[in-house]
Amino acid sequence: MDVALLLLSGIVALFTAVTVHDLGRERGTWDDEVPPRDGPPLSPYELACLAGGAGRVAELAVAVLAGSGTIRLSRGGHAQRAASPLSGARHPVERAVLSFVRGRRGSYLYEIKRELRRSPVLAELEDGLTRLGLLVPLGPGFVTDLLLWLRRLRTAALVCALLEVAAMFVQRTYWIPVLGLAVLTFTRVAAQSELRWWGGVSRVTTAWARQELARARAAHPRGAATGSLAVSIALYGLAELRDPLLLAAIYRLGPGQGGS
Repeated sequence: MDVALLLLSGIVALFTAVTVHDLGRERGTWDDEVPPRDGPPLSPYELACLAGGAGRVAELAVAVLAGSGTIRLSRGGHAQRAASPLSGARHPVERAVLSFVRGRRGSYLYEIKRELRRSPVLAELEDGLTRLGLLVPLGPGFVTDLLLWLRRLRTAALVCALLEVAAMFVQRTYWIPVLGLAVLTFTRVAAQSELRWWGGVSRVTTAWARQELARARAAHPRGAATGSLAVSIALYGLAELRDPLLLAAIYRLGPGQGGS
């Protein structure tokens, strides 16, 4: 069994290495210099979509609405509507989040994220970024298929690692499972590193998008005490919130540590 698991781990590692190599070759064409993009600066919600996908967009909307007092965060970990601003006074994403919590006793953060992923507002946001050349259009494509395959291989590596640990305790043998775990650890690190470069989100960004994100991060470094709070959250996540009480309240919006 040990040898079979080691062989399986080696096969997963081999396929992962081949996939990472193919993505790296594709990445070489994406690393070419691109001319600066013409057009107005991106909004915080557009930056959030490029940097973290729908989840980051939802986090930004909740942080903005909670910071302005438009929604109230209860001790039980729910977001509840506290005010009714004019319909034109809010970004469409914020109005969508407000519609999710309207008429309910409250919504968890993961519920808001789930609803936003299904909403036409997010589709419109992504379509706009696609028209600007910042997101790769949906549809079959070599890079998209490779990224899907790599995510599956990352999951397979985790399953194999759990089997190696189980074999270690059941059969009381160690050196073969430890070798397999070492191979799988490097495999997952390589897969995660490649996925992180491509953005780690469901939509693949283009070279122009990475240029825009790099420019925004240079102007808004992580942890800076000045600058636009909305842009900082869009680029780096909720950890950029400067109000620890508000941050703790938002993290209570989901089971455990706020959902994902």
